[in-house]
Amino acid sequence: MRYTCHYCGNPQVSSTDRFCARCGAPQPKRAPAARFFLSILYALILYAVMFLVQNAVVTLYALILQNQLSFSAFYSSYWSVFSQYYLPVLIGADVLLLLLYFSFYTLRGKHFGQVISLSKMPIAPAAVIFAGGAAFQVIVSVTISFLSQYLPVVEEYGVESSRAFSLFGDNFLLQLFYIAVAAPILEEVVFRGLIYTRLRRAMPVPAALILSSLLFGVAHGNLVQFVYATLSGLLLGWLFEKYHSIWASVLFHMAFNGASLLLVYFPFDALLFYALLCICAAVLLFMFYFVCKKPSSGSAREEETQQERNPL
Repeated sequence: MRYTCHYCGNPQVSSTDRFCARCGAPQPKRAPAARFFLSILYALILYAVMFLVQNAVVTLYALILQNQLSFSAFYSSYWSVFSQYYLPVLIGADVLLLLLYFSFYTLRGKHFGQVISLSKMPIAPAAVIFAGGAAFQVIVSVTISFLSQYLPVVEEYGVESSRAFSLFGDNFLLQLFYIAVAAPILEEVVFRGLIYTRLRRAMPVPAALILSSLLFGVAHGNLVQFVYATLSGLLLGWLFEKYHSIWASVLFHMAFNGASLLLVYFPFDALLFYALLCICAAVLLFMFYFVCKKPSSGSAREEETQQERNPL
């Protein structure tokens, strides 16, 4: 089976090649074609664990709360009481999931940091990627706002989002921590650090990007978020692949989510907002230019050593 080198585009890389014959860049270890479906199943299991644990923790919290309230209080004040501790429960579920994944790989003798590519990033690209994430959120928000005037499904999404956001309570700092820190870290560890890297061993990089991004879109639970989360997943996977570091996708995701919260609390008037939109478009284009001009490969031997230390 032939693969495309994700450094130079050489389409003649075989599954057994350790280095690209054209540019000398290290190639990720590829699983035999027979393990293609096994890798997909493995990715689905990782996703299912995340889905089940998060929902189990929230359901358990709801049941405990229900048993503590009287019958009349349950119907009169349940949601207000539920929202009071909803964010801490979600944060606790995320921490529990990270501990489960960490324990699973550690017990198998793997170094979890190497499995998810937890490597350092230079300050300059980190800053550019962070700014690009915030800019992308502004563009997505404007697009959704525009489409909501013409598409009922998008308008309904806005109403449901406002209703769901009310569960987060009034603690801005707690909201910011969950939306801009806890959730992005967990999602990037699962979808880029674990699922994407596993799929990449069994198929070409573009296919792994598309499948992991589709799973990322499905995880968001509605049509509108499926569309933009899938597109975001492709961008996040591209950044992860380009820098071989999960910090690239984490920083972009943090800025993207954080900007969405800031837009809720600090809305702009129309004139200022469209000026901001132009600035954000320029920032996002600069990020693409900056990332695309990154040298294709550095020390091939050094990166190959890292690949050998990073079996899944």
